[in-house]
Amino acid sequence: MELMSWFIKPFNKSMVWLGSTFFDTTVFGIKIGWIFVYVSFTYMFFNLTDMVYNKAFNDGVKSVTIGVNENG
Repeated sequence: MELMSWFIKPFNKSMVWLGSTFFDTTVFGIKIGWIFVYVSFTYMFFNLTDMVYNKAFNDGVKSVTIGVNENG
């Protein structure tokens, strides 16, 4: 833990400055940090929804075709 603290120490001030600048800068009155958070959560939500839909669709098709192949 001490080694990690020693290694990160020079970056602390710059990272705090970057974070505060990123979340305090506004575009049309909306903070850039919150825009980034919103876009990333929206992308994640749609990506996960699409993956779940594709898996369910493929499993449904597989179950129907297995039934057809067994009977004929």
